[in-house]
Formats: sequence, C-alpha cells, structure tokens
Amino acid sequence: MTGDRLLPSDVAVLAAQLPQRQAKLRFECDADGGTFLGSQSAPYPFHICRPFYLAGDPAGMATVYLQSCAGGIFEGDQLDIELCAEQGAQAHVTTSAATIVHSMPSGCAAQQVTLAASAHATLEFLPDPLILFPHSRLSSRVRVSLADDATVLLGDAFVLHDPTAQEQSFEWLHNEITVEDDSGKLLVLDRVHASGSAISRRSSGVTGAYAAQGSFYVLRRGADTGDLLPRLRAALDGIAHIYAGASALPNNAGVFVRVLASDAPCLRAALQRAWHECRLALTGRTPVPRRK
Repeated sequence: MTGDRLLPSDVAVLAAQLPQRQAKLRFECDADGGTFLGSQSAPYPFHICRPFYLAGDPAGMATVYLQSCAGGIFEGDQLDIELCAEQGAQAHVTTSAATIVHSMPSGCAAQQVTLAASAHATLEFLPDPLILFPHSRLSSRVRVSLADDATVLLGDAFVLHDPTAQEQSFEWLHNEITVEDDSGKLLVLDRVHASGSAISRRSSGVTGAYAAQGSFYVLRRGADTGDLLPRLRAALDGIAHIYAGASALPNNAGVFVRVLASDAPCLRAALQRAWHECRLALTGRTPVPRRK
C-alpha cells in the first residue's frame, strides 16, 4: 500500500505501551480421534462457548466460536490470542460476527494471534473481517508455528465503514503474518501497511474501486499443493465485484489467495468459496456454513 507509512519499529513502540489481555485455547485428541479443549483461558473481553461437532466436517473436528464481550476493539486495547492444536487434533475457530475497530481520538490498538499446529494436526482460524471505523489505528500480527504433516487454514480480512456517512476513513492498519516451522525457521513473511487516506482516494495501482481486502492461506509444509492452486483459481473465477489471485508460497509452505472486493458481502463470498474448495480438495467434503 502507499500513503503515510509507519515503520515496523514505530508500530512496536506504540504497541508496547498498551495493557495486554490474553486468550489461550489448547485442542487435544482423544483415543477415539475426537478433538476436545484440553485447556482454556478466556478473560475479558474474550468469551467462548462449548465446542460444536458439525456434519460435513472431518470426523472429530471441533468448532469453537471466539467472541468479544466488549463490542469490538477500542483505543488502548492490546489483545493476545493463542490457539494450539496438539498432535492429531482438528479444530475450526471462528468468530460470531465481524469485529469493529472503533474510532480512536489519539492512540492505537494492537492484536497478536499465535497459531501452533503439531504433527498431523489441523487448525483453521477463519475470523470474520475487521471493520475499520474512521480514525482507527490497529497493529495486527499473526504468527504461525507449523509442524511436519500439519495443516493450518488462515483467513485475514478488513473492510471500511463510516457510520456517520461523512466519507471519513481509518488512519492505518499494520498487518503482519509470519509462518515458521516448529524449530523457528522463517518460511513466510507477509506485511501490509494500509493507509485509510490512500484507499479512500481509490487510486489506480493501489486499490482502485475496491474498499475491502482479504487473504486466505493454506499452510502445509512440503505437501503436494499442485492440484489445489488451479482449483482455487477456478473457484474464484466468475465471482462478481472482486479482483483475486492465488499463488504458491515460498519454501514449499502451501498456497495463498489475495482478494480485493467492492464490499463486505463480495469479500465474504470469495473467502468462503476459497475455504470450501480447499476443504473439498483436502478432505473430499464441503463444510456446512457456520451459523453467525
């Protein structure tokens, strides 16, 4: 992205000044192959319900909704989410709705997500998009630790919204996604700095007519993803009001999809189509929609 920029060092200084709240969920696999919550910690503003087991999912996969009691992300928040899938566990974690990043008069907020998938585990973290309100500022970081024979599906998206209808925009979003193997070796690093003023101008070569953006990652170390890439491209082809592409990730770490969309419904449709096609390719079954 172009426009006013913050260096990573600037973001780190701002984020370090904020109080921290941490949610931790650890998924384990029982003797029958079912996944359960081995441990959980969800202090305010986080809230979770019991795991669900849905038809159409791989046998034993647990679905958990990670919710916020606060009504969004506010100035001064420093949120930390840690999700761990132990060996053989299968978990799908999502949110009950999109997350509002509220207007911030002078400061910023930060959110860090850590995903760890052990051998033969599957961890899906597919939250609904962030809704960036005018004058919001957010540093968002996702760190993935990926063992051999593990699979992580990751969604990451944001949309713009001005409830005052005065054509105001967010200030900035600094987004970083890091993928490492279980020894800490860097496999993938994806950074985006989005400037609200730059997006609002709808300049060609930046975002043009598109006001929503999302990514979908299929992370599998060393696995054969040659068939998945054309399938994802074909699945996205023909969806109206989006501009999308799919590419192989470096270090044979999987594939990813990047989507620009005119609005939130179009973005959601594209990311859901990518998830459905990925599940079908990996498991032979299409997932049922999660009730939101």
